[in-house]
Amino acid sequence: MTAVQTIDANTLNDWIVKEEVLLIDVREPNEHARAHIPAAVLMPLSGLGSADLPDAGGRNVAVVCASGARSAMAAERLFAHHYDSVYNLHGGMIGWQMAGLNVARQENATSGGLFSMFRRSG
Repeated sequence: MTAVQTIDANTLNDWIVKEEVLLIDVREPNEHARAHIPAAVLMPLSGLGSADLPDAGGRNVAVVCASGARSAMAAERLFAHHYDSVYNLHGGMIGWQMAGLNVARQENATSGGLFSMFRRSG
């Protein structure tokens, strides 16, 4: 691969199920606590340059943020310096949730914020 590519939520979900991807969430911890993809490894963009990057083990690498903007920057950085195959999740967490895919939340996370509009009512 010669450049970062985008990936849609359903394809990423298939890769997660097949364990074919290392998924990196580059949002800040408070955002991650409110809603995140269960398979994601939290590595905020603010500290990405100094972080020890996990071994992809031959898998694809995908990056996610809230909307896709920060993850696009992170994906370029990761592609340039470490990984051979990097994908940016199109639409970020917003796109993931709009696709109706599985989201985890921490018990003590504050309610509201960007993702509250996507919560399903009982």
